[in-house]
Amino acid sequence: MNDAPFTARRSDTIDKAIEVFSDDPRVLAGWLEGSLADRGADSFSDIDLYLCVAEDAFNDVWNDRREFIGRVRPILACADVMGIFGIGCLLEGPVKLDVFFERESTLTGKQRIAVKWLWGPNELFARLRIGDDLGDAAIARTLEYTVMGFLQGATWPVRLLARGQRETFFFGAVTMIETGIVPLMLLEHDRRAFHRNMFTRAKMLMPAQHAEYARLMEHVRATMNAPIEDREAMRALHIDIFKTTCRLARPAFARYGLAFPPRAEEEMLAFYQREWPA
Repeated sequence: MNDAPFTARRSDTIDKAIEVFSDDPRVLAGWLEGSLADRGADSFSDIDLYLCVAEDAFNDVWNDRREFIGRVRPILACADVMGIFGIGCLLEGPVKLDVFFERESTLTGKQRIAVKWLWGPNELFARLRIGDDLGDAAIARTLEYTVMGFLQGATWPVRLLARGQRETFFFGAVTMIETGIVPLMLLEHDRRAFHRNMFTRAKMLMPAQHAEYARLMEHVRATMNAPIEDREAMRALHIDIFKTTCRLARPAFARYGLAFPPRAEEEMLAFYQREWPA
């Protein structure tokens, strides 16, 4: 696939944003975060643009955010990012642009993984707290939330197949690999694993890890494409995914001082053998 149009539109959009917003006295500074800032981007990465807005102009800029961003490129579709002052936009081109508005008074309020400064005084840049280590506590919270969320819902494949929801079963299998197993693999050498874009994490795996990821995905494809619905094969697939998750989660929990539930794997494997829908 020719990636040149994506890259060119993205670069043109960033240049236009700098031109438009740096000339607006209400916007004190602008920078990029995400993959374009941490050198994890490829030709198809989107834009995460952050704007520092003067305190007395913040409400006006936020209330007019759609017209404000439309000065860069016309907006085809957009939606606010819930819980923060951000908006995700699909611009004419198409170009994917997410814009986050920050008050000058709140710049020091959060840790930032990486920043690519675009414009603005050095004094504002110096206020940003930048560092790629999230700290053990933050990693442990996300690790525990992810794995325990999977375990507490571990009856789902039986319930789905008992209801005849074959397609949803396979959707769940792929989701578990992408959102559970892949970040657990990545965490072995990347402390930011759970905080990276879920759509690009698999390409960051080490060769042996990626081979295991590819094996699991092939297991999903082979089971899904079987000429007849084979419930025994579907059980084998889910057990493969479940055991792999537990195998990766145990040492990760130990590294971050968490207690892996001692009976969960044994109990669920017995349950799958006993009550898997025929």
